[in-house]
Amino acid sequence: MYIGKVTKITGASRRAIRHYEELKLIHPPQRVGSYRVYDEHHIIVINLIKRAQSLGFKLAELVPILEAKRANAAFPLELAFVGIDDKRKELKQQILKAKETDKALLRLKQELTEVFNPDLTLANP
Repeated sequence: MYIGKVTKITGASRRAIRHYEELKLIHPPQRVGSYRVYDEHHIIVINLIKRAQSLGFKLAELVPILEAKRANAAFPLELAFVGIDDKRKELKQQILKAKETDKALLRLKQELTEVFNPDLTLANP
């Protein structure tokens, strides 16, 4: 299938698909004349790339996984799982930081109330 159909199926732009090729995230498609011809495997990998990006992965983080896939002719689940676990650790750290920031904001709100309107009681700070 041609790139136009791939963009419709995956939602990836032509530019993104060519970028994936340049980064070697997807294997080069066959050519018919000057046209690139993509197969079902391209669709699967492009969808995986887009899904990973939507979950916070950068393309550079995906390169080692897809290089290992090509080198071993099999998807490196263990390597992918390590990347996912690392991303989850980052997310948990961000959640902790966000909770700390939320508490600090509530304290600031309380302090401002005490300084500028001590008669006001904050029922739900």
